[in-house]
Amino acid sequence: MSGLVLKNEKGWFAAGAEVEKALQILSDRGFKLFIYLCLAARRDRGILEVSQLELAQGLRWGPQSIRRCLREMEQAGVCRLSGFAPVPFCRGTIEMTDEYWPYHRQANEPDGDTGAEFVAAVGRLLQKRACVRTSFSTADVILAQQWLDRGVTLEQVERAVLLGCTRKYVSWRNHVGQGQAPISSLRYFEPVLEELDKLKVSPDYWVYIRSRMERMEKLWIECRRRGITARETGTPVTGTSD
Repeated sequence: MSGLVLKNEKGWFAAGAEVEKALQILSDRGFKLFIYLCLAARRDRGILEVSQLELAQGLRWGPQSIRRCLREMEQAGVCRLSGFAPVPFCRGTIEMTDEYWPYHRQANEPDGDTGAEFVAAVGRLLQKRACVRTSFSTADVILAQQWLDRGVTLEQVERAVLLGCTRKYVSWRNHVGQGQAPISSLRYFEPVLEELDKLKVSPDYWVYIRSRMERMEKLWIECRRRGITARETGTPVTGTSD
């Protein structure tokens, strides 16, 4: 008989001594989550950026089960967690520890690689906002690189995200258009970024926008936690619609 051949060359994961060790120490559900994360994490870094809600939807579990299993994995030394908020909608980072990750990790990009640094920083700006649900796809990476090539600064991107998310929350509060749906792509902020060139405002304006956005973001998170609609929160608010 000839050597074994994979049916599907893409999407597979090396299951060796590291996986066997995880099998011995994790509960059944904890191990299932471990395998799910291994299949989804970056092979070169052992890292996955995801929300607890996305994990719950992928495994068809409740958010509490996800939180419990993540805590189990972290306490067992299988992974490290960072950036997760108390609510399941916000994204965080899960990094498998070397002891349970079968691949050699590739070194971080050199400090001089400003392109990679810029793209990563844009991704972090999106992850902070509760109304943004994007895995930062290849298309998002390409667009971020195009912005850098055009001379767009990180401060401009941050302001575009602040203004764009503020308008999203206003649309959600007023039940306008697509305001109820989360932002799913970096391209949502492209017209907002172009609009910034025409805005002539003082620095205090951005302090106000950030404060307003953060207030409405807290309401967005609370409503989703309680399972209620924007219409049930009270009177509409003024502002630019979605």
